[in-house]
Amino acid sequence: MRKSGIINSLSLAWMLAKRDLLNRYAGSYAGVFWTIGVPLLYALINVVVFSTLMSGRMGARYGDIPFALFYFIPFSLWILFSEVVGRSTGILREYRYLVSKIAFPFWVLPLIPLASALLSQAIILLLAFGLMLHYGINMGDTAAIYLLVWIACLLLTLGVAYAVAALSVYIPDLGQIVPVVVNILFWLTPILYPATLVEEHGALWVRKLIMDWNPFYYLTEISRHAVFATAEVDWLTLVLLLLLGAGTLIAGFALFRRLKSGFADVL
Repeated sequence: MRKSGIINSLSLAWMLAKRDLLNRYAGSYAGVFWTIGVPLLYALINVVVFSTLMSGRMGARYGDIPFALFYFIPFSLWILFSEVVGRSTGILREYRYLVSKIAFPFWVLPLIPLASALLSQAIILLLAFGLMLHYGINMGDTAAIYLLVWIACLLLTLGVAYAVAALSVYIPDLGQIVPVVVNILFWLTPILYPATLVEEHGALWVRKLIMDWNPFYYLTEISRHAVFATAEVDWLTLVLLLLLGAGTLIAGFALFRRLKSGFADVL
């Protein structure tokens, strides 16, 4: 694939993503607000409920930051993953009229949900920064490392999205299975609760499931520690996360390319 071809395809993906973002809510009064408002409302409900359960602040391990900040930083990563992977199950069926076109680079289709996901993520981060100003909390010297965590999350997200998009063409039930799995993974990741709860009270198999085998545990913890400088960044783990993300993207894209020859026939 030539460099100019890749650039043109990515430009096409961005154009389709913007059109998708506008068209999804074109017939509603609130329009794009639903893209922003729904995840934001969901996040605010979690903040109200869990800040009460967690007594507002999260303890010395996290610099005693307010619960809202404890939650919003890793949630900004999670919303990227959940929105893109969640929509990937039906994205090829949604754009089946493009899949049938011989010259169309339909590998760009799983990239379409990125626009709305990045918009939601930006809103969450802006809200987090606003709260930091409100509480007088400064970002740590390591805050820029959040960008590396974001890249690792993006690579992992796209890899899973490509695999799910391709498999969903042949296994339609994934449209019901994937949202359930994503929701389970959310609760198995210490986004709404501190990892110390699992360390102190969880059984060994629970700790392994939540902390050892779950890449989002590491993304969550490193993002918090990077932004608030509450602990030294584990560079080895971060490099492994970047390699895992790159490997997942390569594997997911390879699976997508391997299965693409039958997309038009099945769809």
